[in-house]
Amino acid sequence: MRVHFIRSGERRYAMRIDRASAPALVMDPAPGFDPDLPHDMVHFVAEALLGLKGGVFGQIAAGGDAGSFHIGAPEGADARTHRRAARKQAAKGAALMKGQGREGELSELAAFLFDIGWRSRTRSDSASQRAAVDEAARVRTTLSSDERARIDAVQADVFAAFDTVSKAWRGLRCGEALVLEWPTLRRVDHPIG
Repeated sequence: MRVHFIRSGERRYAMRIDRASAPALVMDPAPGFDPDLPHDMVHFVAEALLGLKGGVFGQIAAGGDAGSFHIGAPEGADARTHRRAARKQAAKGAALMKGQGREGELSELAAFLFDIGWRSRTRSDSASQRAAVDEAARVRTTLSSDERARIDAVQADVFAAFDTVSKAWRGLRCGEALVLEWPTLRRVDHPIG
């Protein structure tokens, strides 16, 4: 699976996901634009390095839509065929979301913790930064000891990956995409599609 993070405006981005055995998905615009590291890119890296199969991208790789992506415009298919495919995709996505268990929640919590931790390395001390770090400490207490250990074990790798993809993301011009492979995080220089 290849995920295209597309810089589509000054403060806007979109995503396209190409899957070998399922329809391509899109989200345009995607929420959580950030000039350094968009929200979905945080999830992508965190979920891949934690090996989460029930998070956003694990669900999509399994054929779902994570409840927020939709099938792209029909390519050579008529509108009726597209609507049928969209209904089938939505049903599969809903079933996968229903069965995600703790991993879906862990994906959200880990993404939040990694994001705050990564950004706190370079942000100046301020009331809002201290509040974010305090909230991260509170969220961390809601995790089991096994979950905390799992997050701690990959933190250095997650931060290194954030540094790498952030540098690539910041270097994009409007209309360009950073294409990453799931779950390897390998950058694809010659995107398909």
